[in-house]
Amino acid sequence: MLEYTYILHYINASGGIRMKKVLRYLLMTVMAICFSIPCFGAAEAASVALLPLINNVEGGDELANQVFYKNALAVLNSKKGFVVVENDKLTAVIDAAKVGNKVPSAATLEKIAKDGDVDIVIAVQLDKLDDKAIDSSEERKLQIDLQGYAVAYNKLTGKAYEHRIYSDKTIPEALTSRWDWTHEEFGRAVRIEVDRALRVK
Repeated sequence: MLEYTYILHYINASGGIRMKKVLRYLLMTVMAICFSIPCFGAAEAASVALLPLINNVEGGDELANQVFYKNALAVLNSKKGFVVVENDKLTAVIDAAKVGNKVPSAATLEKIAKDGDVDIVIAVQLDKLDDKAIDSSEERKLQIDLQGYAVAYNKLTGKAYEHRIYSDKTIPEALTSRWDWTHEEFGRAVRIEVDRALRVK
């Protein structure tokens, strides 16, 4: 009888230990799943729509359109978690929005994001891009006249972004003979604005 009681106690004790191990592994599994859920969400890339440059530069500036896309894509491609979307559905939605010579309102951007099935919409307006000579006592300089606007809407956060693009930077004229400095400055402004738009939360 004593031996039977000892064996029964051993079985119960072993079962208890085994049950504790099962519960512990079960708890660890549940915790692992819970912690992995945010990771799965973070791994999904946010879709981005780039609206065509709203180019209001007097006399036209086709090169500015190329500069816009080149620099905007450079920023997007350098960041993880974003993918540019271009398809017939999105193009139709953008056309239906009938964007004129001004950046769309936050409500219009939100509608484009919803109907176009994208997470982020970015638009840039360029009003002026030129330079003029400034005489100084030291050396002849050029001053840029860069003006425009940048807007964006993030459907994931429900936040909108709007910022004025402006620069009156000066540079020695002798240096500008080696490159197109006005478009270089516009490209830099595009990179800054796109980066800011992607970080709006």
